[in-house]
Amino acid sequence: MVIIGIITDFGERGHHYVAEMKGVGLQINPDVQIIDVAHSITPFSIIEAAFVLYKTYSTFPKNTIFVCVVDPGVGSNRDIVAIQTIDNYILIGPDNGIFSYFSNNNLIRFILKITESEFFYKPYSETIKMVEDHDEIYENPPSDSNISFPISSTFHGRDIMMPIAAHLSKGLEIFSIGTPKESVVILPDLEPKYSEKELNIKGMIQYIDDFGNIITNIPNDEFHLLTHNKFSKFRLKLLDKNYDIEFVSFFAENSPEKILLIEGSSNFLEICQNQRNTASKLNVIVGNVFQIKLMEE
Repeated sequence: MVIIGIITDFGERGHHYVAEMKGVGLQINPDVQIIDVAHSITPFSIIEAAFVLYKTYSTFPKNTIFVCVVDPGVGSNRDIVAIQTIDNYILIGPDNGIFSYFSNNNLIRFILKITESEFFYKPYSETIKMVEDHDEIYENPPSDSNISFPISSTFHGRDIMMPIAAHLSKGLEIFSIGTPKESVVILPDLEPKYSEKELNIKGMIQYIDDFGNIITNIPNDEFHLLTHNKFSKFRLKLLDKNYDIEFVSFFAENSPEKILLIEGSSNFLEICQNQRNTASKLNVIVGNVFQIKLMEE
């Protein structure tokens, strides 16, 4: 059974939007399994969406299809793309930066700009179509070539992305859905900047969880390569304020008042506290930039 995973910024009051997407997918392929990956992405946060997609996709079985609907530019001339990864997953969504990590880490096998409208959603009211200038109700609607089906300018997730995913889950040849595309949009400042000479790292906040842990864009392994595991004390500069922080192995290793650095389970460095909401304490949001200075012992 093929799986389709959905990521959106629809939130608690957007569950019916998710339901519409699932309904459309199940109309096309009743046998597909549709999984909710995340719907609490901060509205319009392409950075958060890029992080969540990148960190969850490979935990799913091979050939899973992901539909990512975090789309501030919906209805504009931005492209909608389908990506085949080198490890055999399919990613579908707007080309607005949400696939940055896949490009930066050379995980893309090919990219298609989705253009073939024959695979888009074609809504019928209770599957019966009343045709103008006729008094008869057709139980078998006329062919699509005789009917115009408008696509919503505000809900491409339902009308384009999910139908494409569902058709692919049924075995549609992926090159049938569009034309090759060379590259995808890359988010600026997504990769941290290191200065071994100045002993500092410039990074960005890419996600904040409900515990208030601040997930940075600094990979754990790159952090250790720079520090050579010789540093345990650091100075964090964030929003024009300085904080003395320590690198620790686990939360309970320190008192709740201390601001810590820890290896996150997502393989990115986290700024956190023991049983405290660090994001609230520091008054930060996703997208804020910071600097970590390595302090000599």
